[in-house]
Amino acid sequence: MSEKRNINLTIADIPLNLNISAADEEIIRKAAKEINERVLKYKTGNTEPEPFYFLAYVSLLHTIKMLQQEQKFNEIEQINLKLDEFIKE
Repeated sequence: MSEKRNINLTIADIPLNLNISAADEEIIRKAAKEINERVLKYKTGNTEPEPFYFLAYVSLLHTIKMLQQEQKFNEIEQINLKLDEFIKE
């Protein structure tokens, strides 16, 4: 069983206190850093004052990327199934 720990993160100037598995801490911190970098990138030169605007934009871009990867994975799975059928013939 993985040890739980509390960590504090700030994402787009929003403080978060999370209770996470110690094994997940590195990836969670890396994700928070990436989100903050992307928010800062979109915030630079933009007059929108609310951090929620940038979080929504970053979330949309991330979700699009995740869904595209999921679609590619499903296509690969279908190809693998066809290859398996072909090999069995």
